[in-house]
Formats: sequence, structure tokens, C-alpha cells
Amino acid sequence: MTTRAERLANAERLAREQLERQRDRLAKVQAAQRAEERKDVHKRRLVVGQLVESAGLFVLDDPTLGALFTLLAPFVHMPNPVPVLESLLADTERLAAVSVPGCAHRGGGVTAVQ
Repeated sequence: MTTRAERLANAERLAREQLERQRDRLAKVQAAQRAEERKDVHKRRLVVGQLVESAGLFVLDDPTLGALFTLLAPFVHMPNPVPVLESLLADTERLAAVSVPGCAHRGGGVTAVQ
């Protein structure tokens, strides 16, 4: 005959074993989820790389591509980024007024080289 204390100790042991099995199962499920997320990220990187290649952007060096993507990053937060970007690129007057480093000249007409 078992005492009440022994039954409680046995119940605790069984509960701990069950808890450990559940923890193991949870760890396996979480590992599978992380693996699936890594797979999805890898697939996305491949697709984005193919888009960059098909757009002809592979001819640009890495720093230039990095700068372009940095400039495009704020568009992520816009609800419709493509039309906004198209309108900005179509605004040639505004683009013509932009000063490009190394291309500025003094005002006041043509300067003669002596």
C-alpha cells in the first residue's frame, strides 16, 4: 500500500516527465518553424536577385546598388510606392534642378580658359 506522500511524489514525477516531453515537442516545432522561415528568406533573396539581374542592375557595382537600395528604402512605408516613384522620376524639371556633386559650375555665363 502506498502512502499519500508517495502518490503525490509519483504524480509529480509523471507531471515532470509529461512537461519535459511537451518542451521537447515545442522545441522541435519551433526548430521546424525557424527552418521554414530560413527557407522562405532564401527563396525571397533568390527572387530579388533575379529581379535585379533581369532589370540590368548587375552592371552596377555593389556600393552603387547599396546606395540605390538605401534611397528606395523609405518607399517601403508608402501604401503605393510604385506610382510615387514613377511620378518623381517623371518630374524632369525637378531632376534638372538637382545639383550633382562634381558637376556644378559658377553662375554668370561661360568662363574662358586662358
